[in-house]
Amino acid sequence: MQQRTIVGLVEFSRSLFCGADALGQTSDISIGGHSGTLTLPSLPVWAEHEKHPLDKPLVGPLAARKWKRGEELIHWGSPVSYPVGDATVDRAVAEFVLDSDNLETDEKGIYEGFSPWLDLFEKYVMILTTQGSRRRVHMPHGPGRIELYVNEEAGLRRVSDARTKEFVVEMSEQDEALHLNQFMEASRLPSLNLSPRLEYRLLLEAYTARKNADYRKAIIEAATALEVCLTKRIMEELDAQRVTFGEQLLQKFRMLGGRFELARMIGIPLPQKDYVTIVINPRNEVIHGASFSSQAVANEVISEVEELLRLFSPRVHQDAPGV
Repeated sequence: MQQRTIVGLVEFSRSLFCGADALGQTSDISIGGHSGTLTLPSLPVWAEHEKHPLDKPLVGPLAARKWKRGEELIHWGSPVSYPVGDATVDRAVAEFVLDSDNLETDEKGIYEGFSPWLDLFEKYVMILTTQGSRRRVHMPHGPGRIELYVNEEAGLRRVSDARTKEFVVEMSEQDEALHLNQFMEASRLPSLNLSPRLEYRLLLEAYTARKNADYRKAIIEAATALEVCLTKRIMEELDAQRVTFGEQLLQKFRMLGGRFELARMIGIPLPQKDYVTIVINPRNEVIHGASFSSQAVANEVISEVEELLRLFSPRVHQDAPGV
């Protein structure tokens, strides 16, 4: 049986923001039933006193370092900080060593399995780092609205839009870079075809709503994620305490406020924060008062939910089938 190597150029749907510790690293993956590796590009070689370090693009993985599109080397990404070495990564390289004589079938399997794998990979990157969950780039006067032309004797002449282009970029103060351990985990989980747990799928919905400036929906989805998480943690604690009437307690302490009250009653340690003010009231206002909340309130609610999910639901993925 002939051994063959397939090298794939992976283009991410949005640039990854990577820490220096993840750049140039390789992670094991499995796509379409075929084991392989995913390698990120590396930082350029910087001189001791580099004058324009951010003008140097990232260096491609060894297997594809000299690949070109036309006359130009493939652009893998760009460093965004010096000398720290954080960078945006546009592309990576996947390699598969196959022990099959049916190369066409193997290629088809990788092609068919790639999109679901990448979708899960990018979801886990967002869950693990929160990058892309709030950042929006907006050009109010950019292309796609109207283009003006003057009808002259020589034909139509386009009139350029000389107005100032506006960019609105929303960023977190937290470290959103993808680090090595997160890169490994984000690669491993989709390779096992493990979906995020329900609370994290709801958190992803909250992120999507926030990016779309639908802050009402963002708060509702985030609060629902928290309610799911608290309910699971309460049931775990009741089982550990051998309480046989857990379902009846959950019925009595319904909704999010009741879940907080019940959690405290059975001894689950919660951070010393006023969750009524910072989570429960904003949720109730957007649900019962048809309130359209502000970006700041949505950001605060999501931030608190992220903290509690990390505390009570550190395992972000579902169980494997049969576990």
